[in-house]
Amino acid sequence: MKFLLPALAGAAVAVLTAAAAPITHADPGAGSADIADGCSWSMELSPRTLGTLNFAYPDSGASYWILPYQVSPTLNITVSGQFPDARYMSFNTYDGKFSSFTAAGIDSALPDDHITPAADAVNPWQRAGAPGGDYSIAVRADASPGQPNVLPLTPTGTSSGIGYLIYRVYLPVGGPDAVSLPSVTLTDHGTSNTLRPCVGGVAGAAIGNALGAADDLIALRSMLPSAASAPTGFRRVTGAGAFPNVDNAYLADALDRPADGQVVVIHGKAPTVPSGPHPAPWPNSSADVRYFSLCVNLLDLPGPVVRNVLPDSTVDVGCRNDTDTRIDSSGDYTYVVGTEQQRAALEAIPGVTFVPWSSQSPNARHAILLRNMLPDSTFGEAVQHVAPDSDPAAAATVMGDYYPRTATCTLEALQTGGCSA
Repeated sequence: MKFLLPALAGAAVAVLTAAAAPITHADPGAGSADIADGCSWSMELSPRTLGTLNFAYPDSGASYWILPYQVSPTLNITVSGQFPDARYMSFNTYDGKFSSFTAAGIDSALPDDHITPAADAVNPWQRAGAPGGDYSIAVRADASPGQPNVLPLTPTGTSSGIGYLIYRVYLPVGGPDAVSLPSVTLTDHGTSNTLRPCVGGVAGAAIGNALGAADDLIALRSMLPSAASAPTGFRRVTGAGAFPNVDNAYLADALDRPADGQVVVIHGKAPTVPSGPHPAPWPNSSADVRYFSLCVNLLDLPGPVVRNVLPDSTVDVGCRNDTDTRIDSSGDYTYVVGTEQQRAALEAIPGVTFVPWSSQSPNARHAILLRNMLPDSTFGEAVQHVAPDSDPAAAATVMGDYYPRTATCTLEALQTGGCSA
């Protein structure tokens, strides 16, 4: 993330400042911090919030909780919790423009396998053990290399403004309802305040409004073709959404829904992943990546994921992660993007994983994103090894059989084996 849209930047900063103000503020005249009655994790982006907060090309396998804070040279944030029963978790800090950063040589990202547990606890991403062990991390303006469980509060040279702390969990067992949010304590000038949780508070709406104007969303949209009669091929894109998860890398293509009766087939070799949604030590000799998914979104801002409300009032979200992707005997996936009316016929075809076009916006251009998370160092075909913003041919050369190849054909041809991606 670089900048907000110029026309919206002032309004976005104003609304974010107003939203974050209840969390903590310093009174220069008093010489000490006045930590107001604030609350933590004021915004949630997860499968259960997609009905109202659906933007920034989300992945329905992920749940995010966001804590905005006012930057102060003397502010320390302490986060204490238990390792969740999930495939992945991380903490990240971001600057006021929703960007990751490095300060004093420390990245603003802390993935699960880098978190040191409490003395009597086990981190199940470091060695085999049950989830639920205790940990504590610190977000500090004076963070320095070598400190365990520390994230920088703000980029070097920044002493004011807004920052964000995000807690991410992928594939939590039992869904986001089962995730116990960590406690947050703010300390400034010797005064501490443990915040009450307030998911969905006023800051949530403010952050959502500002994210809709995020520059990374505009940049991603500009990287993909605005019109094409056929798929142009997947290319690596950077800045795939605001608040980027640095553990992910993305391939993307932009597609129009084809003529009635036709479908889009996406085929490639699937990377191996840890078994099930539970924590497991990482790196894992039997897994290429920690997680992968394919999601269908609307290309136009604010970049919502497809979300079709079905006649029985259930919802089909346009993401399929590795746990619900069919893999054939050769280790390949075959995603087929079609209409909800084609779903039953497509799911009857062996090896096919159905992914929907938008029912509400059938004529909109769709963005298809393939994610790879945390590749093992021996997996040279991961998206992370493709040069950023390179063309489809370069991506295919690096990824080989793991590159997603695309074709358009009729449903009938696919059913009779006459369509090949």
